[in-house]
Amino acid sequence: MQDSPVTRTPEPGRARSPRPLARLTRLARWAARRRRAALGLALRGACHGAGTAAAGLVALWLQHRFR
Repeated sequence: MQDSPVTRTPEPGRARSPRPLARLTRLARWAARRRRAALGLALRGACHGAGTAAAGLVALWLQHRFR
């Protein structure tokens, strides 16, 4: 009885996936999308932090100004 192509085990030293480069490319694209999203969120957080700091400094200045 011959093994079918689906159940046949690969030869030693050969990759299991017939297209490992395609899988690597997909993984790289997925990582790039997540990296862009993470950088966007980091920039948004930095802007919120800068705005909060500016508002706090203005409030502090007003408190000292009108004492």
